[in-house]
Amino acid sequence: MAISEAVETLYPGQYETVIEDVWKRHMPFPINRFPNTYGWITGPGMPLWALMWKLTYYRKMQRLIFASVAPLVKNSVDAFMHKQRPDLVVSVHPLMNHLGLHWLKSAGLDVPFITVVTDMVTLHSSWICPEVDRCLVPTEKARDLALQLGMPKEKLAVHGQPVGLKFKEVGSDKRKNRHQLGINPDKPSILIVGGGEGTGQIYRIARSIAKTIPYGQMLVVTGRNQRLKARMEAASWDIPTHIYGFVDNMPELMGAADLLVTKAGPGTISEAFIAGLPLILSGYIRGQEAGNVAYVKEHKAGAYAGTTRGLTALARDWLDVNNPILQELARNASCLARPNASLDIATDICKHI
Repeated sequence: MAISEAVETLYPGQYETVIEDVWKRHMPFPINRFPNTYGWITGPGMPLWALMWKLTYYRKMQRLIFASVAPLVKNSVDAFMHKQRPDLVVSVHPLMNHLGLHWLKSAGLDVPFITVVTDMVTLHSSWICPEVDRCLVPTEKARDLALQLGMPKEKLAVHGQPVGLKFKEVGSDKRKNRHQLGINPDKPSILIVGGGEGTGQIYRIARSIAKTIPYGQMLVVTGRNQRLKARMEAASWDIPTHIYGFVDNMPELMGAADLLVTKAGPGTISEAFIAGLPLILSGYIRGQEAGNVAYVKEHKAGAYAGTTRGLTALARDWLDVNNPILQELARNASCLARPNASLDIATDICKHI
């Protein structure tokens, strides 16, 4: 969506963008339901996911999977491609690169194919298909790994993570931003984000922060997890606690916060960099998000806390008015920001049409 928004912003009315979820719309049942297991994968199913990530890293295993999957969707994808007759194809998913090129060839379409890597640092090898026309990555570390995996140097460019353009527009006056949200402008504010699915130990973290930091206030985003949202709304809190479900005003929420607690998702981290928001990472998906933790720590834009007690202690320490670390972390986060990433990606893509 961020790339499509950027294309329309730069070239209004010149291009039509079609966003197609091949996995959900063209895969047969029950394979098409796999994305619905995200919440389980990031929770109790994590060890299985880590094993799958490692096994599928090998090219032989990938070729076996692709050879098994490609025939299942050939007719459906061929029909879709012939109906759309694209001038260019962009993949933002690791499984859609080799398969995407295969489907284009099968449909008899000779058009540019571009990969936009949306994992920040730790790339699964399936992201890298040297036959694509262009490969756009979010960080220098991702570029180095792409080179090691065989991507030609001339096809690579570092543009950053594609995020919504609204993040560029949020001002740095936190009191003003809080006032616009209707929350206390004078209280230190902790934003807790569980990702789009509301995963992680959000309730336990929020409970601990509320008991430990009595002078603060919390903004808690539970995502699509309605059960968690209802549980938090039914609870009583020791400090002002503002609870949100799935939101479209994340730039405003980040602009109002002094500190972000979240798992190590690349999109949320990149948004926090643009907002100049220090991070405490509460968890990560084994495999693709492991490098994100090291990246944030290495650049001193935040920290990782594997326990609720450790996380709460960090938050209390950082929010101490006599501790200058929060300002230092905010500056470091801002140095990593690429607020024009979506626009740069859109510009690069449209050069190939």
